[in-house]
Amino acid sequence: MVRILLLLALLLQVSCATKYIVPGNRFLTPESQGQALRGQFEFQQTSANQLTVDTSQGTVDQGVKYSDLSRSGFLLSNSIFDQLDVYWSHIGGANSMVGLKLQFLGDSRVAKTTGHKMSIAGALGENEHETEDESVEFNLGGKEFLLLYGYRFSDMFMTYSSYSMATYSFDGDIRSSDPGLNGADPSFNTKIQSLSAGLELSYAAAFAKLEATYQQLKTNDTKDKSRIIIGYSIGLSW
Repeated sequence: MVRILLLLALLLQVSCATKYIVPGNRFLTPESQGQALRGQFEFQQTSANQLTVDTSQGTVDQGVKYSDLSRSGFLLSNSIFDQLDVYWSHIGGANSMVGLKLQFLGDSRVAKTTGHKMSIAGALGENEHETEDESVEFNLGGKEFLLLYGYRFSDMFMTYSSYSMATYSFDGDIRSSDPGLNGADPSFNTKIQSLSAGLELSYAAAFAKLEATYQQLKTNDTKDKSRIIIGYSIGLSW
């Protein structure tokens, strides 16, 4: 299973390593997996934010340009004990994030009880990239913190929401025939605040999620951007 997931992560990054990409939907619900060594895997289809360094003036001092694009990804979660999960989240072209989720209100997923659920989560990730023509090397790091709430109506239906704060850092080194760009080392920090709302439908081990997210993005030397993102995921739990 681990080898398959590592191959999937590699495939999702092929031809995307040149992109400065930060994720959109997160698909995290407040329920922990429950007990110990229980888990779930889900495939995601969502929108992401592509940020391109603006070199139109022959420098790297003009900030970044935002664009929207569709991306696939995955989320793997596994319980450490009843109320605590470790998770690995990856969106194609962005950096992988590994984090912990602690549920402090309500029962875990395996209990299948109705009622209110709340948890907190935090994740970190960092990757080094190089463009195919070796003209740019850059490091992309990220960290995010989330507060999650949900209400399970039955063993098959749950609504959930989350508020998250994330920071992504881009540090690059450019090698170019343009003397104005050669040796430049662009550095950008993107702060993202997100409000998400979603629903989860499940039957036996299978489940599906539909999620809408409102995001505000702030990057140094760049005009702020707001957007609404809709995505879905499907998966299996065990």
